[in-house]
Amino acid sequence: MSEPQKPVSARRLETQERLMDAAFGVCVELGLGGASVEAICAAAGFSRGAFYSNFSSKEELFFALLAREYRRRTEDLEARMTLLGDELTCRASGIGREEAAAFIREFFVASSLETDWFVIEQEFLLLALRDPELAPDYLRYQAAYVADLAEVVAQIVAVAGRRFLIPADEALPLLTSIYERELRLAVLTGGSAASATAADLGERVADVLFALTAAVGDPQ
Repeated sequence: MSEPQKPVSARRLETQERLMDAAFGVCVELGLGGASVEAICAAAGFSRGAFYSNFSSKEELFFALLAREYRRRTEDLEARMTLLGDELTCRASGIGREEAAAFIREFFVASSLETDWFVIEQEFLLLALRDPELAPDYLRYQAAYVADLAEVVAQIVAVAGRRFLIPADEALPLLTSIYERELRLAVLTGGSAASATAADLGERVADVLFALTAAVGDPQ
């Protein structure tokens, strides 16, 4: 019979968080390939011993960072859903396309933090494509993230008085591809071109959203 695992101490959790924060910053500056254990330790102010007492490899740290950032984004979306729900509960009916576009513009303007993460996320994808041993873990994290996001997005759509015409996890990539295009444009142009198209983001997402959904009670 195996012994129960001991709870992770607050100090250990803090060390892991600092290492992940450092890895994020180093990856933004140098990319995943340039983010050596030494560079991460230097940025975090820890020794290699502290690193290896928390993570067995750089790849394990990277996946911990991936899981943390996915969790944060899901929680952020849930918080935004709550705010949106509070605003919509007093309405007698669902929102129209123009109102939806305005909400989307307000909630999903790309920040510098999001563009930094977008770059790191693309490097995670390349890492998984180039290393067959890492690909299964990457796919597992990605599938869990998409499932979590799809559930929250379906709830947001329901709060807005609509329902998906296809499974939410199939609709999600069609919606996120528009946002990812804006992030990609922001990275490639330093934000100049993206700022010019940000005003159109709400309209483009709303168009796709209304094509993929119907009003609750609509037999379509």
